[in-house]
Amino acid sequence: MTPPWIYKPGWNLDADLDRSVPSFLELPSLRSIHRTGLPCAVLFKPSATPEETSEELPEEPSLRSEPVVLEDLVAAVRLPHLLGKLQRVLTRCRNSFQFPLDYPMVPLPEGAGEGWVDYGMRWADRYGSLLLFAGLSWGQAGHDPVWEVRLQALPGFSPDSLRQNGLHRAAARMAEGHFQEWDRFWHEDRPGETLLLGCSAAATRFLEEPDPDATAADYLAGALYALFASGALKALVDIVCQGRENA
Repeated sequence: MTPPWIYKPGWNLDADLDRSVPSFLELPSLRSIHRTGLPCAVLFKPSATPEETSEELPEEPSLRSEPVVLEDLVAAVRLPHLLGKLQRVLTRCRNSFQFPLDYPMVPLPEGAGEGWVDYGMRWADRYGSLLLFAGLSWGQAGHDPVWEVRLQALPGFSPDSLRQNGLHRAAARMAEGHFQEWDRFWHEDRPGETLLLGCSAAATRFLEEPDPDATAADYLAGALYALFASGALKALVDIVCQGRENA
């Protein structure tokens, strides 16, 4: 069905205008076009009613606040090469130390962490309460990269119960007694923090060594072995799992 506001040759607009054209069209303009005898159809656009209001388009986010710079492009080009180097360090660490198959920490996929703030190996307990990380970390603030082994809480578990009893401090001291490297284990006392304990060393520190990658791999393997041989890691995992089972 042809809409009544489309003009076609042969229409008697003077006679049929009132019943053929909606009231919101400009009638003088329509009649003037009819008198000129245009041989084609004309489509009229209705004028906006007073009730209609124009909607403001949302502003597009500015792209000038933090533009892509040359350093970003260089980092993007070199990223695959860097990840290959990091993977070689992790492979050497894994060849130096591996948890027993029956250990209560399940290995997770290796690679970059959420938000690309670190790259390494990960393990978690069967309840998904604690996470053990070993690898390179640079954080969200972009601080100097560090080779790090750390134990932290996963979302859904609060480690404050371990802090209240000083268990994280005792575990750090136990692990440090078996750590053959020059570094020490740290522990986090602030309530609400997900971190519990670990050891960290600036990556630039290892550049002074004859074989930086091998030294970094030995550092990570030594920290993992200290947590395992001292029984510190298993003690914390057992306490957490027992609490989840009794809950």
